[in-house]
Amino acid sequence: MKRLILILAVLLVTDQPPAAQQPPSTYRIAGVVVDAVTGAPVPHAGVSVWVKNEERKTIANEDGRFRFEELEAGKYALYVAAQGYIREGYNQHGAYSTAVAVGSGLDSGHVLFRLHQQAVIHGRVMDERGDAVRHVQVFLFAANTTTGHAGFAAAPTQTDDLGEYRFAHLLPGKYYVALQAHPWYAQSGLRHLPEPQQGNVFLGHSNVKADSLLDSIYPITFYPGVTNERSAAELNLTAGETEEANVQLQAIPAVHLRLTNVPSDEKDPINISANQKVFGTLQLAWPAAYSQIAPGEYEIAGLPPGEVALIVSRGGNQGRSSQTIKADVTEGDTLNAAGTGATANVSGRVIVPDGATLAERGQLTLVSDEDQNAIAELLNDGTFSLGPLRVGTYKVSVNLHSNEQYVRKISASGAKTFGRQVTIERAGEVQLNIMMGKGLGQVGGVVQLEGKPAAGVMVLMVPESGENLEEDSRIDQSDSDGTFTLGNTLPGKYLLMAIEDGWELEWTNSSVLKPYREKGQMLRIAPEETKKVTVQVQRTIK
Repeated sequence: MKRLILILAVLLVTDQPPAAQQPPSTYRIAGVVVDAVTGAPVPHAGVSVWVKNEERKTIANEDGRFRFEELEAGKYALYVAAQGYIREGYNQHGAYSTAVAVGSGLDSGHVLFRLHQQAVIHGRVMDERGDAVRHVQVFLFAANTTTGHAGFAAAPTQTDDLGEYRFAHLLPGKYYVALQAHPWYAQSGLRHLPEPQQGNVFLGHSNVKADSLLDSIYPITFYPGVTNERSAAELNLTAGETEEANVQLQAIPAVHLRLTNVPSDEKDPINISANQKVFGTLQLAWPAAYSQIAPGEYEIAGLPPGEVALIVSRGGNQGRSSQTIKADVTEGDTLNAAGTGATANVSGRVIVPDGATLAERGQLTLVSDEDQNAIAELLNDGTFSLGPLRVGTYKVSVNLHSNEQYVRKISASGAKTFGRQVTIERAGEVQLNIMMGKGLGQVGGVVQLEGKPAAGVMVLMVPESGENLEEDSRIDQSDSDGTFTLGNTLPGKYLLMAIEDGWELEWTNSSVLKPYREKGQMLRIAPEETKKVTVQVQRTIK
């Protein structure tokens, strides 16, 4: 009997299912660093991840292999640097990279990190006599296929005592070099000196009479020594390539001009500055001198010929405002600050969602299609006054020192509105009421390809209306588990797309984006809404 009971007990024990295996409490990231072109392992590369705001580092072995242990479940940004290579994030495309997701059921132990050899641009800057020019500001731009413009590729640098400069750690691509310098002997003087009691000459030029021998400037110059950006030479670099780009500067006489019909008030001092835009993005300031000749009339000196933007600002107890006057200037020009067409006096109020007064003074900016800008400081009750503005269409933006507030609606008397734009059609008084909204949305989810999560895919969400593409669109790159997040999204209707290898796509061009929009996923985002979606990958159209 005892033997029978023992046999039954053994059978009962052996029939029990095996105990469920507990998932590990920590995980690892492991992989290999290889040359992006040759595929050969990169030995001794420095690899790092950020763990709870602290950088954890390791060194890859002779075979390029690396490992991080004891990581909690989550996502980790992975970076690699090696001698002769650029430091980059995992599967990096511009400002976006793929985070490595670790956790139960996720493969984070077979990371293939393709590292790109650095390209280098260096050169020497000389003056008309072939002598080195020191302290030249050198800017590097990269061709941007997304916007069709050139954008910043690296932090600006300066030439050394030998006139030499160097940009290293560059990715393969197309680049342009631009320079801004000032002759060491140059002195911007005025032809109409003010009376001592009538005003001052600003920016360090105190009552200096113009001297034709010293009144010179270097215009903004592009490699290989041209002053027109359309003639700038393209430097097309491959991985690991070094390119020399020497530039010779040529001094030219500075431009003097008169600015008339400048609104003035003894209680509101006038300030005038100047800048010049390069490749449609960078605004370089010019140290122009100026002084009042007569009421409402000023002389401005020290300018380069060509497209220049003059910023006339005034400030006082009622807040600060400014006006941008863009013109193609030549020596002896006279510009009318009131413009050649009709102007309207623009004022109004910015209304915050709860109707309360502003905790901090914000700023209102209007930018026209012709790059004519107007800025006004908001008073505590949200009111503002811009003064006279030329007729035209302006894009309205409001900065209230809060990322959670946005322009929700604009109404106007004396002008027409459409979305976040206002069109002034005639002279007169224009009153704007700008209602702010509060509560941005967020879209997250998973990118799928053939039913499986897809990593490294460009996720693009654009306004369904097709308006304000560059301003309101949101972009992300899917992580190793296929997930993505599009934050700070203005409420509204959008089209969501996941495009394989879409990083070189000129998506701001409506005709280029059209076939992808047709297969996009429609979303409506409410204030403070968090939406989770699954989006299917679209193949890039060749």
